Amino acid sequence: MPESSSGRPRRVVPNAGDRVWTQVSVDASCSVRSWPHVERYQNTTLRYTPGPDFPPAMEAYLGKPQIIRLFVTLDEVWDYRTDTYDWNYLIGVNKFEGDSEHYHFHYDWPLTVPSPLGVHEEDYLRSHAECAESVMLNIRRYEREVAVEHVISYEKYEEVVERVIEHYKELCPNIRYIELMNEVDIPNFGELTVDEFYPLFQCGYRAIRRLNERHDYAIPLLTGTMGLTAGVKNWGFWSDFLKRLAADEDRTIDFYSMHEYHTNPCRILEFYVRHEALVHELGLPDLPLMMTEYGLRVGEGDAGRPHNLQNACGEIQGMILGSYCENLRMFPWCTFHNPNQQLGRTMFVMDEAVGGYVPTPSGHTMKFFAMLGDTELLIEGYTYNRHVATIDSATGRICVLLSHPGEGEDVHELSVNGLPAKRYACTRYLVDGVHNNWVANHACTELEATACETVEAQDGCWEMSLPLGENAFCLVVLDPIP
Repeated sequence: MPESSSGRPRRVVPNAGDRVWTQVSVDASCSVRSWPHVERYQNTTLRYTPGPDFPPAMEAYLGKPQIIRLFVTLDEVWDYRTDTYDWNYLIGVNKFEGDSEHYHFHYDWPLTVPSPLGVHEEDYLRSHAECAESVMLNIRRYEREVAVEHVISYEKYEEVVERVIEHYKELCPNIRYIELMNEVDIPNFGELTVDEFYPLFQCGYRAIRRLNERHDYAIPLLTGTMGLTAGVKNWGFWSDFLKRLAADEDRTIDFYSMHEYHTNPCRILEFYVRHEALVHELGLPDLPLMMTEYGLRVGEGDAGRPHNLQNACGEIQGMILGSYCENLRMFPWCTFHNPNQQLGRTMFVMDEAVGGYVPTPSGHTMKFFAMLGDTELLIEGYTYNRHVATIDSATGRICVLLSHPGEGEDVHELSVNGLPAKRYACTRYLVDGVHNNWVANHACTELEATACETVEAQDGCWEMSLPLGENAFCLVVLDPIP
């Protein structure tokens, strides 16, 4: 059996049954790059909106997002039947329900549940904006009423989009990104073709351009669009859009946006490589690609139904891989959602027993990313982007994030080499089917250490063996003891 650098047997091959061994060898003396904190881009939903007390709780646990993605739905803020605006509407109430005289597409209304806390739009926007560096505001609905049924004119649509953005920008000055429409290619969000969608995008970018010119904002508005569904699987729609964009000499585009839900993280890289190549081929600007929704998709139903631990562990590999794509920003779905629809995705739930919001395994994933240091360390060999190691330049704290997205048991043989000869406080935070898993055990209302001990580097090396069960992940922290 081959040996590790410390002389310990390197067990890396499958054994009998479902157990395998993985060697993770970290070189604490070799930095790879500045670690790009991938948890800084976060998502919300209007289908099940938390109260204004949620954003401060989220910020306290995960840190201040660099960008928070928020929504406004045009059919809730503006009523085309009366040409009136309800700026602080009660979120999740379908004003068209029971109206058979006026056309209104169903969109995602069958999946929309009024907020259990009776949250209004301006309170939702303001509370989240105050807890983030900048806001991405998505504008959606009324697409079919304009582009297909023609019960609303393009001119009126453009006027409404401009007024809506202007109003909420005044309310939340740190709105920076405007994402025009969302997943327009599927029935829940309009089911439009590129030819139907593109004129709506033109209405939007003209409106944003006028607002920037009129107000000369301290934080100018940036324009992007669409949140394409299905990632590389839907490449035909995306390539047609980019070609239309390249042919539009009047265009305004500041970022591109798309979504990816899949268990194969390599799809992230494949889309990114194809996108970058086509952008260069068409002579389009080299702009940020915002993956404004990311998660696993397993099974049927509303966005698939992975269980929370599966999603939490599986996202780690994708986000590590995506962190190497310089222009990519990944927004995991989602900070808070209806536990009866998307418990597998939500990072926080409202726990009435404790009277507040508590993190799920998906929330712990983002917490672990937030706990990583500022410099990535070398992990020898190839571990399929399932692990990352960092050091904090100010404190010397070393963090190693280990994950096992899959079935069976994977025994991780972790060695950290190149260490100064000193003692360390070693703390482990395991998330699995039993530990730190509110979904499986409602007593797990906060992240707790699963092991604490004092260890010592021997000849510059410290080693441990850590079994990880199905879809388990663990953060190992080494704090130097003075």
